[in-house]
Amino acid sequence: MLKFFPQSLGFWSATLFLITVLLLGGTSVNALWMMEHLGQQSRSTSQSAATLTEQAQRLQERSLAMERSARQFLILNDPSFRDRYMDAWKEAQTALRAIKVASGSQAPVFNEWLETAETAGSVLARSFDEAQLQQHYLFAQLEHLRELNDEIVQDTRNGIASRNDSFLQELDRQRTLLLWQLITVGAIALLLIIAWNLGFARPLRRVAAAIHQLGENRLADPVVIGGPGDLRQLGVQLDWLRRRLLSSDEEKTRVLQHVSHELKTPLAALREGVALLDEGIIGPLEPRQREITGILQQNVLTLQTRIEDLLRYQTIAWQARRLTRASTDVRTVIESAVENQKLQWQARNLQVTVAGPNAVITADAEKLGMVVGNLLSNAIRFSPENGTVALSCMQADGTTLIECADEGPGVPIAEIPRIFDPFYRGGGQPPSATPGHGIGLSIVRELVEAHGGAVELLATGPGARFRITLPDDHH
Repeated sequence: MLKFFPQSLGFWSATLFLITVLLLGGTSVNALWMMEHLGQQSRSTSQSAATLTEQAQRLQERSLAMERSARQFLILNDPSFRDRYMDAWKEAQTALRAIKVASGSQAPVFNEWLETAETAGSVLARSFDEAQLQQHYLFAQLEHLRELNDEIVQDTRNGIASRNDSFLQELDRQRTLLLWQLITVGAIALLLIIAWNLGFARPLRRVAAAIHQLGENRLADPVVIGGPGDLRQLGVQLDWLRRRLLSSDEEKTRVLQHVSHELKTPLAALREGVALLDEGIIGPLEPRQREITGILQQNVLTLQTRIEDLLRYQTIAWQARRLTRASTDVRTVIESAVENQKLQWQARNLQVTVAGPNAVITADAEKLGMVVGNLLSNAIRFSPENGTVALSCMQADGTTLIECADEGPGVPIAEIPRIFDPFYRGGGQPPSATPGHGIGLSIVRELVEAHGGAVELLATGPGARFRITLPDDHH
């Protein structure tokens, strides 16, 4: 039992609930933050890729416009084409700076493009004649600009691909991180479940078992419950109740034994005196007097039998609370009971059958044999000559069933509710048999319930059919 729970069950339940909520809430918040972060990164990457693509296309267009304006100026000697070159150059520089900022690149190709474009512009800035003399050099610079444009576009594509790769790597990293977080939360949740089972579920099951133990009147074993303080206190109260019930039960047994002992002495004297009267010790008796002494003798014997039955029933009820459980084969117990009463059922020319497989359960074999013996004895008493008594056992759905059926008159419907009551004898006693004491079926019920089972009279005829239901493994 766990001794380290100073607080109450409510405190620890609230604590475990709060821990679970914090774990789940933290994981959810982290997942939301992760999704938001990845969303922002995705939007940023998409916007950057769109900007780079747009500006790279613009740079190529402005470069073509620069080359076209330069050729037209050299052919037509129109200064407006030189102005167009300068305007296209400024727009190309703007696009170049946008590409450089968006890509974050410090590649030398950007500076080389600016120097080449500035060199070409310086040639066009001279007079028409001088520009014509250097047109081959100018065209070479413009051709180089086209090469640099291709290099910048390729560098831009590489940058976009690199950013996409980085985003995918970040996505994989965050996915792995989230997976480990879920694994960690799952492991912590499993530990909390184990802690709950060890600290709370087991003590609660022990409380239920203790209450069941008291309900079955099994008072010998002390009640010890661990876990939180309030459950331990409940265990103390249950054990106090167990001791009180045990004390009350022992006191009742002592009173019954004392009363029985006190009754036996005057009863023995009364029986002896009636016997002396009947024997004519004080003189011969008249027929009327002998009839009276016979009635007295019969009632004295009946009273003595009732006292002995009462003591026997109390002894059995006391023994039912002190079972010695072991692995027991039910079919073997049934066969032993049949063999022990062989003379009784053979004397009435009865046929006793035993059916069913071997069924092993945890039970007190001696007490279980007493149960089967009482049912069999009851069936023999009520069975007609040359009749059959059928005993069977079977296992199904975690229970073991024992049935005893005879071909007697059965039990009247009005008597069924009281048939298991102590000292109750029904009105259908067989005339040829000695009247029963009314405790056989009561003992059956006491011992069966002590095993955690139940006994019932099935509403199927003809005859009486009793069924005992026992758990396969009852502790």
